[in-house]
Amino acid sequence: MNQQESAMIVKETYKAGDFIFFEGDLESHFYIVEEGNIQIFTTNTLKQRVDICQVEAGESFGEFALLDNQPRSASAQAITDVTLIKVTEAGYQELLEELPGWAASMLESFAHRLKNMTRVLQDSDQFIPRPKKTPK
Repeated sequence: MNQQESAMIVKETYKAGDFIFFEGDLESHFYIVEEGNIQIFTTNTLKQRVDICQVEAGESFGEFALLDNQPRSASAQAITDVTLIKVTEAGYQELLEELPGWAASMLESFAHRLKNMTRVLQDSDQFIPRPKKTPK
């Protein structure tokens, strides 16, 4: 592996409880979980933590910031000790070109997470209509 390739795909380790990134961070890379579990979460308008999903070995996370060049839409925290593969934008482009099957599985993962997010939102009391106050 030459130096350019090593900069595109890097292995990182985190201990249980460590934060991988925070909502609002400006970054253009994503991760593939080699070992361990990650919790993806956000905060609601009341500043309460809302868990979105868990990511396990073989799954990826953090792609949205890479794809839309916007700040991270959620935070990621290691639930267990984890080994991650950090993929830069250049590494992502290479994976798309060389592994079309991987790209298809990434789309399936996106769909699964979006459906899960919908369930989380539906279960959130933040979106339950509150009784209207009657005038006194």
